[in-house]
Amino acid sequence: MNPHSVGEPSRSRQQNTVGEPSRSRHQNPVGETSRSRQQIRVRMAPSPTGFLHIGSARTALFNWLFARHHSGTFILRIDDTDAARSTDESMREIYDSLRWLGLDWDEGGEKGGPHAPYVQSERRDIYETHVQRLLESGHAYPCYCTQEELDAIRAHSRAEKQNRAYDGRCRHLTSVDKEHLAAKGRKPTVRIKMPDEPIRVVDIVLGTRDIDPGTLEDEVIVRSNGMPSYNLTSIIDDAEMQITHVIRGTEHLNNTPKQIAIANALGLNVPQFAHIPLVLDNTGRKLSKRHHGELVAVSRYREEGYLPEAMLNFVARLGWSFDDKQEIFSVEELIEKFDLARVGKSGSVFDIKKLDWLNTHYIGELDISARTDVVMPFWEKAGFDVAAEPRERLESIVTAVGERLTKLQDIIPQTGYFFTAPSEYEPKAVKKWWKKDALDILTALGAVLAAVEPFELETVESVIWQYTEEHNIKRVVAMQTLRIALTGTSFGPSLFDILVLLGRDEVLTRIQKAIQFLQ
Repeated sequence: MNPHSVGEPSRSRQQNTVGEPSRSRHQNPVGETSRSRQQIRVRMAPSPTGFLHIGSARTALFNWLFARHHSGTFILRIDDTDAARSTDESMREIYDSLRWLGLDWDEGGEKGGPHAPYVQSERRDIYETHVQRLLESGHAYPCYCTQEELDAIRAHSRAEKQNRAYDGRCRHLTSVDKEHLAAKGRKPTVRIKMPDEPIRVVDIVLGTRDIDPGTLEDEVIVRSNGMPSYNLTSIIDDAEMQITHVIRGTEHLNNTPKQIAIANALGLNVPQFAHIPLVLDNTGRKLSKRHHGELVAVSRYREEGYLPEAMLNFVARLGWSFDDKQEIFSVEELIEKFDLARVGKSGSVFDIKKLDWLNTHYIGELDISARTDVVMPFWEKAGFDVAAEPRERLESIVTAVGERLTKLQDIIPQTGYFFTAPSEYEPKAVKKWWKKDALDILTALGAVLAAVEPFELETVESVIWQYTEEHNIKRVVAMQTLRIALTGTSFGPSLFDILVLLGRDEVLTRIQKAIQFLQ
């Protein structure tokens, strides 16, 4: 059987298998189009039905890196054909999340470009023109089947163990049949006629495979409410916007032969495909909104205080590697080294421990001034009046915290007591460290600290060690007893840094409050 050709069904192109690029579209060994012959154009087409998913962010990143590596064009297109679930709020959230990650787009939503509009709900007239062409050419037909009839057809197909869930019965309706069904008030869908020959899918990541036509039913390309389907709008927009490569998740793999069939029927150019592996949880299940909720939302990680550099580095390594050794990449290195040939075929596990490790690294790379800048919004959100604090003191607090920040929001439990005296004491810490001698230790240390001059790091440290030696008290006991009194917790920066940053008056006030609590 001779397979269908890609693009326009002219005799001159009948030598190529369906979905396989023609010879005029030369490929290098990994399937990437030669830059000397064709400018790379890729796209990201999220649906504005909620937050930006980690998997969608990974797709956007791979497209962005591919475009930047080849000095190509990255397009942001909004797939809002699901009118019931699409919202402007979700669209803005997607824009904000991509901007936070630093994934700027060259054409698309809010930016415009030569192929505007880039929001699919605003392109209905384009789709309608193409659908009319398909109907007139006989490549598509109206289907008047009711939902009850479709359910019965599907049940029969299952019982007969057939691959197709629809038997194509409306393919052969006469004009009289259509008039009769329309008179009954039935609103038809529009279906594309699937070819009888195998459809070849050439995939840069997964390789080439031929799709048995027996597994493909006539796809609905326009719903009964007039709304075009994803497979129709996607491939039309790809052609209209001159997309050269479609890089997307393997969940779209079953859509590819359908889109190739639509493109062939319309005589459109077919882009090259690269399907990247799914992102999985630690049980091997797909990371999804349904099962994992906000765990998969990019905005959640932004709110918790992950740096965009850490997120990009982490997401880039979900399914891609350079040499199986290097873990930390700057954005510039990712652009330089990214190659679709090094994208794996199997799913990648979302390992939160690796993300935490990367974030700790990138926070540690910031100098104290920059680190203070990025934690400032978290202090403000917690209600601390940081605007009234001297910048020098704020930077000293951040310096004292050192490498203890995994996420920027960790700055609150690590430093909150610098701005507000503790209203209560951590029960586990009290039980462990405030023994029967705690009252005597706090009373004595209060007297020692009240008399020390000057109240500086070296002198404060000296008098406390002197006290523990003279009274044969373990250093850790004295330190933790005093720490809980000052901070309400048993962890945090060096106690001597805390003492100096709080200042003598505040230290003595808090010691007295703890003494009253113990009494």
